Amino acid sequence: MSNNLFLEERRRAIMQRLEHEGRVTVRDLSEEMHVSAVTIRQDLRALEEQGLLQRTYGGAVARTGAGRLKELSFNVRLQKNRAHKRAIAAFAAQFIERGYSVALDSSTTAYALLPYLKHLDKLTIVTNGLMLAQGFLDRSDFQVLVTGGRLRNDSISLVGMPESLPNINLNVGFFSARGLAEGAGITEIDPDEVVIKQAMIARCVRTIYLLDGSKWGEIAPYTIAPLDRVQHIITTADAPPDMVARLRERGIRVDVVEAGEHKNGDRITNNQMMGR
Repeated sequence: MSNNLFLEERRRAIMQRLEHEGRVTVRDLSEEMHVSAVTIRQDLRALEEQGLLQRTYGGAVARTGAGRLKELSFNVRLQKNRAHKRAIAAFAAQFIERGYSVALDSSTTAYALLPYLKHLDKLTIVTNGLMLAQGFLDRSDFQVLVTGGRLRNDSISLVGMPESLPNINLNVGFFSARGLAEGAGITEIDPDEVVIKQAMIARCVRTIYLLDGSKWGEIAPYTIAPLDRVQHIITTADAPPDMVARLRERGIRVDVVEAGEHKNGDRITNNQMMGR
């Protein structure tokens, strides 16, 4: 009887931790609860079977975030939150200068940067997004380098081969994701997509995450970067203010922009930004 009670209390504690932090690890739970890693894995397996969480490598994430995040096609995502993506892209463009080497992931938010980049000269673009690469076909003065790997039909991207990344140092990289949570960090759905993003990030002098307000508080199964490795986020005014404030207290620069109509090539100036 006491063993069953302890089991229930332990699993209740795991769910409380997930609710508060968004993710848990087997190692941390094992140390805190003074039970073996095998026992914790059994707990996580049982809770997953009840539909309460989703197991990941070394731990688990909350089902409430991961369960809502479905993989959508590139064309469908291209139509979602278009004004937000344009506002983020217009503001992000100010961090790119002539002659820069720039990393762009395969996200539709990074894709929104295309018209703004075309107003610059002699850029080197590194991307795993085939739609992005195709978008620069009319710029012969740009050097466009594409990673190799497996074709992901939904994202129209190449993933899974970080060793194919060109041996080049990148001035700045722009990355989006499916979720941002205080416990889990910046997260994505596909593990191979995460690997290639992490490889590009490792080569960037400066990394900027482009995450509209709908991504805040969401958790996907795989972490691109924990928050202690995040320096700069550009988001929109629908991001939760209390969470924005907490990230700023942690030393993360968070730029909040108003979504609006912007002509291709226009840039948002500092007085159009809501605050940092």
